[in-house]
Amino acid sequence: MRYLQGDRSLQVTFSVGIAPLNASTSEGDALTTARIACDSAKDHGRDRIEIYDQKDLSVVQRYDDMYLVAEIQNTLGADDFCLLAHAIVPLAKGATDEYYEILLRMSDNKGNRVSSPAFFSAAERYQLMPKIDRWVVSNTLARLAEKVDYLKSSGAIFAINLSGQSLGDDDILNFIEEEIDRSGVPSTSICFEVTESVAVSSHNKAQTFIDALRKRGCKFSLDDFGAGLSSFAYLKKFKVDTLKIDGGFIRDISENQISESMVVAITQVAKVMNLSTVAEYVETENTKNLLSKIGVDFAQGHAVGKPGPLEDLLAQIGSNSQSSLC
Repeated sequence: MRYLQGDRSLQVTFSVGIAPLNASTSEGDALTTARIACDSAKDHGRDRIEIYDQKDLSVVQRYDDMYLVAEIQNTLGADDFCLLAHAIVPLAKGATDEYYEILLRMSDNKGNRVSSPAFFSAAERYQLMPKIDRWVVSNTLARLAEKVDYLKSSGAIFAINLSGQSLGDDDILNFIEEEIDRSGVPSTSICFEVTESVAVSSHNKAQTFIDALRKRGCKFSLDDFGAGLSSFAYLKKFKVDTLKIDGGFIRDISENQISESMVVAITQVAKVMNLSTVAEYVETENTKNLLSKIGVDFAQGHAVGKPGPLEDLLAQIGSNSQSSLC
């Protein structure tokens, strides 16, 4: 349907979702499945009709996401997410840098762990990532605040992931700055990770955000680096501290010469620009040794350490610092 508004011609389209009804279908279930089918119609280009079909994987995904969103909102309300710390280990001999990535996990109302891909898929689809990122920032800083003296003396760094939705939030910068000030955690102990694709898609906004927090002393890591076709070209525009090499190159680096060549190239460029490099998904000793030979600075993966509860790590830090004082 087209109509005129002033000198402009506007078009209205309709997306229709249809749910089958039978004697056992409740009103709530019918509305839910019809809404899912309508959302699927929008996903497939709008101005179309979609019939709810349990065999349609995209519809099934929406159905799962919709029910998972309720779990996420309940967990947010109850402050019941779990924070893990995953060590990022220096590969150079004798290096003692302490570097950890903060990971988020969630359990459903029955206590079962929700898979991370499903969790983040639902959160992104329903625009919940800004709330989740704020929760992670606030709770991570609150827990690190108990170890301020240790952070200052050790130089330990904790990396927090930020989503593209959060970078599009105009208030997120003020929120982070206020949380850092309130916690008393040194800015130099915090690193924020953003994916290359997110940084590229909102370049100006991302760089303004990065510049503001780097001035305070925070560090930034460009995650999944190398996944984009123009990675090196964009690298000249971004002022970051660390490149996290895309895991697709690390998983098969021992068997794939192209992957090895890409990692070598990224490492060489990083050294010229005085940037650190991190390799994720380091699952074997052979991969670890090869990365060390290439000159990658840090490794992360099961070959060097598995993630564990942040509380356990902080308790261990406290125990170690006390014993060293004795």
